[in-house]
Amino acid sequence: MPYEKRISRAQPGCVVVVLDDSGSMGDPLPGTSDPKYQWVERLLGFVLKELLARSTETKGDAVVIKPRYFATVITYGSTPHLWGSEGMDIQAVVEKYTREGNSLGLGGKLGGTDAAAALQMVLNYLQGAVAEQQFSSAFPPTVFHLTDGMSATDARPVVEQIARLDTSDGNVLLVNAFIGTETNLAYKGPEDFPGYAQASEVGPSDDNLRLFEMSSEIPEVMRANLVQDGIFPNLRAGARLFFDVRTREMLKHTLAVVGSIGSRADRMAR
Repeated sequence: MPYEKRISRAQPGCVVVVLDDSGSMGDPLPGTSDPKYQWVERLLGFVLKELLARSTETKGDAVVIKPRYFATVITYGSTPHLWGSEGMDIQAVVEKYTREGNSLGLGGKLGGTDAAAALQMVLNYLQGAVAEQQFSSAFPPTVFHLTDGMSATDARPVVEQIARLDTSDGNVLLVNAFIGTETNLAYKGPEDFPGYAQASEVGPSDDNLRLFEMSSEIPEVMRANLVQDGIFPNLRAGARLFFDVRTREMLKHTLAVVGSIGSRADRMAR
């Protein structure tokens, strides 16, 4: 059964974060007065620092960081931009984020929304990454894509290519989060969110459906981590890794999916 490898120093997690930074990301997050991009920066920063903490050990009086996660961050509007460099170890990611004022440089300033171009950049990187020794037999890379608006391009053909990439433990996983959507699924918040298992639950927006179709079915080990960690305690088996973000609490919990791979394992495997 795939998706069983534990995150460890020898077989680290590969995470790719793709963030929509188009003009509408400067609008307030529903229910708040701060722009969406600020909430993304704050809450994703907490997740990145948690991944660093999982890579940190104390040996006597010394603190030793042995990265168990490597991250690539891409922001996009009309064109995609690489933040930092590809495959940065988690210590380098957090140091850069902290040095730049707890910021990813977002600002809702990158024009339109070309998701296909951004995900093509992801494909180009992952085609090489899955062949690297440290990732080739590890838990497969996870791609986290967050957007708040209609893309001018259809990224599904590119996503199909990404989804075919694999390690010996399974195919690449794609997570899609859509800020500010309304769907046919009734729930109040993260505590009773059941996940989207059927296309009929996603409507009425065609954009929601497109992102749902671009999302992987959640592996059982990942679902168990999200349930047991209290991130989404009522998440159904067979749900897709698609989330609609209606509130800042939903955004906080959805971003936590970035670190859900091996969440129990990397407290044990060293």
